[in-house]
Amino acid sequence: MQGMDELAAVHERASRQGGVVTRDQAIRAGLSPRAIDSRVARGRWEVIARGVYRVFHMRTKLDVLRSAVAALPTAVVSHFSAGVFHELPMFRSEVVSVTVHASTTHRFPGVRTFRSRDLEAQHVDDVNDLPVTSLERTIVDLASQLSVSHLGSIVDDLVASNRTQWTAVAEMTEVLARRGKPGIGTMRELLVDRLGSDRSMSRLEAAGESLLRSAGLTGFLLEYPIPWNPGRRFDLAFADSRLAIEWDSRRWHTQAEAFDRDRRRDRDAVVNGWRIMRFTWDDVHGNPSSVADAITAALASAA
Repeated sequence: MQGMDELAAVHERASRQGGVVTRDQAIRAGLSPRAIDSRVARGRWEVIARGVYRVFHMRTKLDVLRSAVAALPTAVVSHFSAGVFHELPMFRSEVVSVTVHASTTHRFPGVRTFRSRDLEAQHVDDVNDLPVTSLERTIVDLASQLSVSHLGSIVDDLVASNRTQWTAVAEMTEVLARRGKPGIGTMRELLVDRLGSDRSMSRLEAAGESLLRSAGLTGFLLEYPIPWNPGRRFDLAFADSRLAIEWDSRRWHTQAEAFDRDRRRDRDAVVNGWRIMRFTWDDVHGNPSSVADAITAALASAA
């Protein structure tokens, strides 16, 4: 006969998983296969998936999510539920949703299940002890579910509150676009509107920003308004040091008009006590350490 300690251990595990346990977990807690089958036969436990049992009912959406993550192999909180976890502005949803690997055939009652082959570890955060898609991944996921205007308003608000940047969203979009993900058309429409029609430029800006963060350089502001030229912006600026960084896309900056405009901007910067450093795609991708070293030296000289 199974002791109370074993059942208590099972119930404690179930309480952390929305009221469910797997067969393997129950056996590891000390219950025999026969005891498990007996509880199922007597209606004390409910089979909700192969090898997964509901020990007792828990009613909140968080309980349901914990149950689904425990029951479904590779499940990650995503889409609508991830939007709620990340407290997206102007967003509410009653849909409980997870993403599983495309090879998973299981479903979970009351949970909308998406399937994907491209959900990588770096796209997943730990939130309240649950695996949840990262903020940028969640934005791209929701592109297949929300209108362009609604999603654009959400991301604009996130950018304004410094929770993400359009360049970071562009970088995630480009990573997933190579895999034919739904919603990429919506994302590209938004990115064209917010960042301009040259997507190589947004990729360069995203790569440059990532390079600086990896080098431990912080305190910069993206798309910084030029103090003496209202309506124009630097790609990135260390405002306290009056140092601006420009990421020069070859396509943009070999055009005569753009070249002349940049030279005027450089002269105006000197007159107003600022310095501008320009880096190309080859700099960022071919010799990133030299970019970080040059910026570090420039900041040190301004101290």
